[in-house]
Amino acid sequence: MDSFFIYREPFEEVCHCYTQPEQPSAVSSLTALNGREGFVIAPFSCHTNDKVYLLDGPKGTSLVLPLDGSEGFEAIPEWQDDTVFTASSIASREDYHNDFCRFHSELERSTFRKLVLARSVIEQKDERMSPRDIFLNACSRYPRSYIALFYTQETGMWLIASPEILLRGDANGYQTMALAGTMRYEGEDMRWSDKNREEQQLVTDYIRTCLQPFAMEVTECEPYTTRAAHLAHLRTDFRFLLKDRQRLGTFLSAFHPTPAVCGIPKDKAQQFILSNEQLNRGYYSGFSGLLGENGTAKIYVTLRCMQLSRSSCRLYAGGGLLKDSIEENEWLETESKLDTMRKLLIRD
Repeated sequence: MDSFFIYREPFEEVCHCYTQPEQPSAVSSLTALNGREGFVIAPFSCHTNDKVYLLDGPKGTSLVLPLDGSEGFEAIPEWQDDTVFTASSIASREDYHNDFCRFHSELERSTFRKLVLARSVIEQKDERMSPRDIFLNACSRYPRSYIALFYTQETGMWLIASPEILLRGDANGYQTMALAGTMRYEGEDMRWSDKNREEQQLVTDYIRTCLQPFAMEVTECEPYTTRAAHLAHLRTDFRFLLKDRQRLGTFLSAFHPTPAVCGIPKDKAQQFILSNEQLNRGYYSGFSGLLGENGTAKIYVTLRCMQLSRSSCRLYAGGGLLKDSIEENEWLETESKLDTMRKLLIRD
């Protein structure tokens, strides 16, 4: 099966389909992406067995298709991956409890200001439901999200419905965001808890600091409520110019993983998660998207995602923990996030 990357940005009425017969290029580090073009797929950690890949084959072809199905939908593969998911790395409620206690104790000691705890579940899938069906269902259900479906032999097949921009823009300007805090959506004027506001402020402060070496003419809005399916998040938008558009890999290396998927301080939190979380995150909480000509970027964080096979899917979700986090509330938050993906496996 050829490697492919298909995506639709928020509120677009078309999808962009790229396929290539060649194997993707393995990239040694995020900084090695400097000056490169193609579709990048990056894991949570680049220092594990999961590698950074770039779809940049010379025989690659691109199509833009309307989402109304009027033409060209055979370009979206119906092929299914026969990977068999096992429950060995699936966290039970007891496993989550043990992880939470381990994470929370470090927060109480003030070793970290924030840690993100993730888990995954396996859901059965109707074999008659193809990746094309699921992608189009996601585009229909979640118009505000970035929807992507990609496959390589090395990564497997993934479906993403992400609300979070990591880096988007071109020579005219770029944007990123601080996205944190999660509640069920109740309208734009909904009231946020102190815990959610504190969590979002930590991410905002981190983004602001990270931008300083790379950006100029930075503007920052006040935090506001943004909707992602049935959930709401607090969001602060940053707009800026990059000092050097040929060093996007260096920029991504400095930003990734953000506190929205990792913790504070970043490097120490990432190492703690890799050593203590009962989950191999793989490409969950990594990032993916387009690195284009002259520094064009459409890069999103790999949230609200699942790995697809013919008969089952592995779904991922996480939540930010602070010192005053309550375990049951955090568990229910991950359930709500997992529901975003579960709904895509139901035929309308």
